[in-house]
Amino acid sequence: MKRSLCLLAFLHGDNGASGFVYKPNFKSTSRLHRPLSELYDSLFDDIFENEPKKENIEPPKNYNEDAAPFSELESDQDRARRMEMVRVLQKVYYNEASSSASLSSAMTTSSSVQSNSDPYTLSYGHTTLRNLPTITSHDGIQTADSAAILPGYQFVWNIHNPQHCHMFHSILSGPAPWYFAHVFLPGSSSSATTSSAASESSDETPTIDITESYNDIQYELKSSQGLYGTLLRITDRRFHDEDGRIVLAVQAIEKIRIHNVSSKPVTSPYLCTDVQLSPDDELMRMYFDKALMSRSSFLSSHDANSGENVDENDDNNNPLSNPLAVSGAARAAAVADSLRCRQFECLPIFLEEKPKRPNNIDALEAKPSDSNATKKVKDAIRKQEQAKKADAYMSVVQLMNYDKFAFGSLNDAESVTTQSLETYWKNLARAQTPSADEEDFSSETENSSSSSLFLPEPSSSSIMSSSSTSVEAVQMMEYHLWRSLDNMLRLLSMISSATVPLPSQLMGLLPKRNDWPKDFLLEGAASSLVNSGGDIGTSFKSPFVRVDEIGEISSKYASLRRVHRLSFVIWMLLDGLSITGTDFPSRSDVLKMSSILVRLEAAKQTIDGVNDILKQLIPKKD
Repeated sequence: MKRSLCLLAFLHGDNGASGFVYKPNFKSTSRLHRPLSELYDSLFDDIFENEPKKENIEPPKNYNEDAAPFSELESDQDRARRMEMVRVLQKVYYNEASSSASLSSAMTTSSSVQSNSDPYTLSYGHTTLRNLPTITSHDGIQTADSAAILPGYQFVWNIHNPQHCHMFHSILSGPAPWYFAHVFLPGSSSSATTSSAASESSDETPTIDITESYNDIQYELKSSQGLYGTLLRITDRRFHDEDGRIVLAVQAIEKIRIHNVSSKPVTSPYLCTDVQLSPDDELMRMYFDKALMSRSSFLSSHDANSGENVDENDDNNNPLSNPLAVSGAARAAAVADSLRCRQFECLPIFLEEKPKRPNNIDALEAKPSDSNATKKVKDAIRKQEQAKKADAYMSVVQLMNYDKFAFGSLNDAESVTTQSLETYWKNLARAQTPSADEEDFSSETENSSSSSLFLPEPSSSSIMSSSSTSVEAVQMMEYHLWRSLDNMLRLLSMISSATVPLPSQLMGLLPKRNDWPKDFLLEGAASSLVNSGGDIGTSFKSPFVRVDEIGEISSKYASLRRVHRLSFVIWMLLDGLSITGTDFPSRSDVLKMSSILVRLEAAKQTIDGVNDILKQLIPKKD
């Protein structure tokens, strides 16, 4: 209409009725010198023919307020509207819960240990996570209920239990990375057994007994070996509206030591624990000398600023000189290096839906003319079709892939180590009081403050021992392990008269050496994967990475980290060999081992035992 009024004013000015004369202040064009009849036609079209068409206006949505959820009376738009309201309520609820938890944590934070870092995330110089949501092997989650989870593995989980759904909704309401812990508890849960039997005979959802898990963890914490678990992260998630379940893509990334249970069964619907990341002794030993030098440098600068001259060897007057504090600094540097390399070592997995078959659920809607028997048959078929949606996502291989394209973006190792050590000593100095003594670092002392950046350093740490293993010893044991593994594959091929494949993710960990035997098969297999340049994986494809080849280009990645990964993932092959009758450590025992060398040696002994049995199965030639 604005254009019409301007045109009308223009025409009115031409007639001279009101004295208004249109004088354009720009150059004339042919478009402005149109015949008067065309201008009248344009005015008529603008007023009468360009009215908005009523048929293009979206009609108001008519919702059936009385329709019961998932009933025949509920239309698609009714269901979409209802689930939109549910999502809004969930977002408000879990955001408020997260805000309340953060506020409570902030109110209890001691000013002496205040840090700019979020206590629920990891950063360079920090080794602990407080109030970490925790699941146990008694919770009944598939692939997490029968054994400990080792670092380097990945899964796709379907979460149905309301208690688990509440926990994961709470985790996912915050920003990524989304961390939680898994702890293996020996024995079976009586509540899980009862709930499982009840669920088979009815549609009731099993209930997890938090109190029982709490007591079991408290009992295991009294063990002299301590209680170890695994730090997991969620890389992708899907929320299903129809049944309320959550589908999660999960990766096991670090070994952790459980320090205490920070939640109470009465006040919390799920378990939370205070944990400390637990690098292997060899990885910590790499930074022990740097930790010593950084302590001396920090104490010198600290004494210069304070004007006091404190003997750095006096443990009573200067707790920062305690050997366990130096061990903690080496731990901080090792954790920082792991955090630096994580984007290279842990390629995130994402949930990909399987190709969908034609959906016939709509054709199974019960009609008023159907008999009762027909309605029951249709209802049963509909339930079966809906149950198949639990497997609607592509399965993933058990072992994590390396991210070939992330290696170039890794931060400089030296600068990260320096930053982590400086942060550690500054935070430790702020956390100390004048009355602090050696017990501040002892494993027998418990710090009840949930805001502390530190947990007691284990007094049994062997990184300062004179009998510590060297990197050369680890590499030699790895060499013999690969030789035994190659021999086992050869024997299996002879027995089965077929080639026995090895997971590509495991082949990528084969070291580059010039002293492999001529009949060593694995080197040729790894070289062919590199030369092919193809992708690996079943559904989630990614380029094959031979870690040592990338590590040779730059010093950004230590070969000891590759061996560390091998010492965990090699047990995927050995789990299936229990039928041979060979005794080998359980995954829980493997997780408790604090040394790469010890795990490699245990794996080699297990493979050698399997090879002895396989040799007896090969028919002897006459």
